Amino acid sequence: MTLSVASVRATQQRSNPIAVFLKRDIPLSIFLGLFILLVVGLLIGPWLWPLSSDAINLSNVLQAPSAAHPMGTDDTGRDLLARFLDGGRTSVFAGLLIAVIGAVLGCALALMAGSMRGWVDSVFTWLTNSILCFPAILLAMAIAMAIRPGVTAVVIGLSLHSFPWYMRTLRSEVMRLYGQDFIRSTDAIGAHPVRILLRHVLPHLIPTMILQMAAVFGASILSLAALGFLGLGAQPPTAEWGAMITDGQQFFLTGQWWIAGFPGLGLLVAVTLTTLIADRAREVLDPRSDAV
Repeated sequence: MTLSVASVRATQQRSNPIAVFLKRDIPLSIFLGLFILLVVGLLIGPWLWPLSSDAINLSNVLQAPSAAHPMGTDDTGRDLLARFLDGGRTSVFAGLLIAVIGAVLGCALALMAGSMRGWVDSVFTWLTNSILCFPAILLAMAIAMAIRPGVTAVVIGLSLHSFPWYMRTLRSEVMRLYGQDFIRSTDAIGAHPVRILLRHVLPHLIPTMILQMAAVFGASILSLAALGFLGLGAQPPTAEWGAMITDGQQFFLTGQWWIAGFPGLGLLVAVTLTTLIADRAREVLDPRSDAV
């Protein structure tokens, strides 16, 4: 049965997952709002709290939280609130960068592999399977040791390990979409293959991509913290939540809990929010879900 152009467009509009973003969903709005508030707070933090995160003051060593230092000071007298804000920007924006890089690379490969099939699909599948043979932490550690320990090396390593997850998930979705009547009809009326990919296939990948980005973001900042804990992430004097937890672990049992406690709390809040966003978005954005 041949569908008309009008019916093809009507089918796309009804099934277009982008329209789901416009539907009102209070829990998802709350979680997204809190995450945006966290990001904005980290961005404007230096203007609200202008103390330097690297200023050493040996007369204020290991001070408990107070009005002068709301999160206390560390073993060199540095203000922990200033370091918390700097470390949060390093952790959160590195995680966002890893998620975006992985999404762009993975989506591009998935579109090519799922539409071209054949040897292109085989090569990309082999490449992604080869990368996934290595644990994310191990791959990031190898790159950090090969280049130089630091946030840049960790972002490269974790980005390389993240894009195969996008590619494998989105590739199967692209192949499924190419079997749908509206894609076949669009191809039958002479639409250019690139137009089919960008106009008719890509929008249907957005819900799956968002879910994957939320999961990758949470895993990335945890991995960044773990590598910082091992000394392969952010290097002194750069503030980063994982490195701050490492610096504060020796003081935790002696009563100076705030050195590791506040960075750990920030890490917990960021990961929890992205997990809640991913869980709710899976229900709200999936066109096959009955949650909305």
